[in-house]
Amino acid sequence: MPAPRILILGATGGLGRALHRHLSPRHETTLWGRADLDFDQPETMPARLEAQKFDVLLNTSGMTSPDACEAQPERAFQANAQAPRILAECCHARGARLIHFSTDYVFSGQPHDLWSEEDEAEPVNIYGRSKLAGEQAVLKASPHALVARVSWLFGPDKPSHPDHIIQKALQTDDLSAVADKVSVPTSNADIGGWIEQLIFRHQTTRGVLHLCNSGIASWHTWAEAALGIAHCLGIPVKTRHVKPVPLASLTQLKAPRPMMTVMDNARLQNLLGVQIRNWYDALEDYLSEKYPRQ
Repeated sequence: MPAPRILILGATGGLGRALHRHLSPRHETTLWGRADLDFDQPETMPARLEAQKFDVLLNTSGMTSPDACEAQPERAFQANAQAPRILAECCHARGARLIHFSTDYVFSGQPHDLWSEEDEAEPVNIYGRSKLAGEQAVLKASPHALVARVSWLFGPDKPSHPDHIIQKALQTDDLSAVADKVSVPTSNADIGGWIEQLIFRHQTTRGVLHLCNSGIASWHTWAEAALGIAHCLGIPVKTRHVKPVPLASLTQLKAPRPMMTVMDNARLQNLLGVQIRNWYDALEDYLSEKYPRQ
């Protein structure tokens, strides 16, 4: 059988660009942005997809700011639920495989053990509700689709929490970060490797799958880990210490945030037959590549 042709949606996002960079050297891969497929014009999507040759569609696009979603709920549901449904219907009609990316924000964040794929999703904000609606719509329209939940992404294509903290620490030693909200920082580079295996070795995997590194972190521990690694690399950060603050102190946030969304990656580990590495090791590799030792 010929190798599958891969279409990636999300050209402006860190994950979409990371997947394209990982897959394109070895596979026929196309990366689309909003100019190619506009979720604000859903009526144009079927014809646009019909004109493109692909066998696997990776949908990393959507409306991802919780505060923006809270302010524009109709647009959030259009981008995160209605558009994915159309993608799933188009993929199902042509026999293509859809891998749709979702989020740990579908969980309530109440005190809990690691959240598994079987646990009930009860989102606390519009972003989470729209993403959960998208998951359900995708799996209903295309039963063979795969919904990949990810959390706290980092990588070279788009600055994330550790990048912002390091940049601030180059200027000041007065830093703070939330200490009572926890999840799993996850490497876009690692996701690229997992997705490649899911495409080429696990073609029948479907349903919901958690794609995240191992371990647990708060924004505070994630920040201090980044500064510690930066210091070891010789980056002239002014401090390795970050003041812990409660999420409630960030009064500028409009949307409520779930407090505990650490996902269990046991299904992914069992499927791939490998130990999924800790987020700290992935972060160390990322920062070492971005900031060669001084």
